[in-house]
Parts: sequence; structure tokens; C-alpha cells
Amino acid sequence: MNNIKLIFLIILTLSFEISFGQSTNCELTKSASEKIFIVDKDDIICLAKNSEKEKTLVYTFGIWCAPCIKHLPNAIKLARENNLDFYVLLMDKENSDKELNAIEFLKQIQEKINFEIKVINLKDENGRPNKKYKQFLTEITPPEFENINDMSKYIVIDKKGKVLMVTNWKDNREYDWEDDSNMIKERIMPILN
Repeated sequence: MNNIKLIFLIILTLSFEISFGQSTNCELTKSASEKIFIVDKDDIICLAKNSEKEKTLVYTFGIWCAPCIKHLPNAIKLARENNLDFYVLLMDKENSDKELNAIEFLKQIQEKINFEIKVINLKDENGRPNKKYKQFLTEITPPEFENINDMSKYIVIDKKGKVLMVTNWKDNREYDWEDDSNMIKERIMPILN
């Protein structure tokens, strides 16, 4: 029985780690942990352009971020119900405990819900986690959206590589911080329809 469990876990882990890497035309690099790919803004745009789906949702996440964990079920639901390609973007140092814990956490959720969560991390070459994340936000956020260095962001990109939405905490300030469903309904759904 233990051998069957071990084989199942190995297959599940391999499918989690390489599921999207083979289906893109983007030149992605594995992180130092060898468990996920590392990306920058151009890589994310490439993933959206090469997606089989019309729109891609990138959700920024940290295992240490309470709103990220609270809002993750809504991000998954949004991606699932609207047929979006779905990526969870980490900003942690490659191969750090934070990166590895986030990968494990997301893998466990994926197993429970039977929905593909493609985990990626920002490239370390851009500096410390906060510095590389700020740089990424500056590059990915179109001028019509306020660029705020916060987490639990929804970034929606179309198949042409155009960034349609980058949310921030102000988009949800009128509501309960623990539930971002009204923000999704009012800010994101109109661009998906």
C-alpha cells in the first residue's frame, strides 16, 4: 500500500511541476528549487499570448500574506468559472523556505480541488524579494491603474498580451478585507464579459 501511495505522490508532484512548462512556446527557466519556473514581466506576457485560453489570470501570493490566503479561493473560483489560464505568482527568494512552503501549500490545495494551479516565482536577478516585486509591478501595471506595492493582486492579461487589469487594496477598501468577491464582481467581471 505504501508503494502505491509513493507512486501516486511522485506522479502528482511531476504533473504539478511540469504541467504547463511543456505547453508553452516561452523560454522559461526553472527556479533554484527545480520545482517551479521563474519569470519576469516579459515571460508572463509570453505565457498569456501562448495560452490556449482567451484570458490569463495571474494572482500574486505569499504564504506569509493573510489576504493572499483568504482571497485565493475566490481567485481559483474566478479562473475556473471563467475559463481563465491561472498562475499564482510568488515573489520569494528562490529555493527559500517561503517559496518551498508556498509551493507545498498550493500543491495541497490543487489536490483537494482538482484544478490546475500553475505556480511561478519572480526571477531573483532583480534583487531582494520586495525590490524585484516593486520592479515587476512598475513594469506590468498600465498607467491607467494605480501602482501600489501590495499582494493578493489580480492581474488579467488577454491573448494579445495586453494587461487589462491590475487590482490593488483600494479596489476592495469599501468591503470586508477578508472577502474580495464584491471587488471581483465590480472590477474584474466587466472586463471578462
